[in-house]
Amino acid sequence: MESPFPLLKLPAVVLRLVAACLGTKEKIYFSLCSKNSADHIRRLNIKVERFLCAIGSEISVSLGFDDLQSISLIFLPVDQPVNLYPIPVPLPLAFRFSTGVRQSEETKETHSFQNMPSLKDFLGHLSTIFHCKNVAILPLHGSEQYTLDTLKESFEGCGVTELVMTTYYGNKPHFINILKTFLPVRILSLDNNPFESNWQFRKSVLKYEFDVLQLWAKTLDVYELLFDMDIKQIDILPTQVLSHKLNFFIRMWVEGETNVNLESLVFQFREIDLSDYYQETILNGIDNQVVTEEEEYKPICISIPWGLVDSVIEMYDIRRKTDGRRATIKFDRFSKAIRFKLIVWKSENKIGSVQH
Repeated sequence: MESPFPLLKLPAVVLRLVAACLGTKEKIYFSLCSKNSADHIRRLNIKVERFLCAIGSEISVSLGFDDLQSISLIFLPVDQPVNLYPIPVPLPLAFRFSTGVRQSEETKETHSFQNMPSLKDFLGHLSTIFHCKNVAILPLHGSEQYTLDTLKESFEGCGVTELVMTTYYGNKPHFINILKTFLPVRILSLDNNPFESNWQFRKSVLKYEFDVLQLWAKTLDVYELLFDMDIKQIDILPTQVLSHKLNFFIRMWVEGETNVNLESLVFQFREIDLSDYYQETILNGIDNQVVTEEEEYKPICISIPWGLVDSVIEMYDIRRKTDGRRATIKFDRFSKAIRFKLIVWKSENKIGSVQH
């Protein structure tokens, strides 16, 4: 029976007005009706900077809209046992739309279309209608159910720029294979648990090029690894034990002998573990000038050390001898942690923000 109100038969000018008034969930419903309706949503010029795709037995796409936080693609029946062998990523059975950041405020609605798009088609569709060129992948427990080649194929064409490997659930071969499948990417966030030595980490990770490495370094000698990281932004996120090796690294940077492309470096230390002379230990023998005016700096990727600061303790300017490049060493505090930050400026003006 024909619909009493055939929306898609309205004049184009009216459809544009209707599309603009829809909520995010309804915009997605509407965009899946036809190429024409998808184009109406695309022309609204709604821009999403980044999608986060969490891969488990379901795949959840976090959107970050006020009225729609995420869309989960349900692939397998809830009562179906976990497969003994990986299977190709099947067509989704349904979408589950979730609103509310907090679980107590969350509402969920499950919907199935007559012709469900594949994961690849749906991700490409979202990227197109919301003008998103950055997709982050977060593999979770359950992702091992699917073959890696079909997972990779599903994300082709939607701009995977970030891999978040911060949840390690004991499956080392799968973890390593995920890295092999999706690297290189622009931004890598990584738990070092699967790697037992610096040599393994170099072989598996540092052979690739990144703009950003956010490393949960718990067992590796990260001071030694720094010299192998020709990376713009390096965030060492767990608290470390202060070593004279950090002073040696800064000396080598000043001489122009290492990390010439570095734009920022972060270390964190527990304040209770530091002596009263920790700044002198780090700056020993390095020409510096005390800075009193803080300059604005925006890193490529904002991690917790960049986003949360209680107070700035002290700042010092240093210069690289080979080209006169200026850098600021900043010590700041958040909660019970002291952070060391090295910021390399691209210009001598006082704006300070690095342009990427």
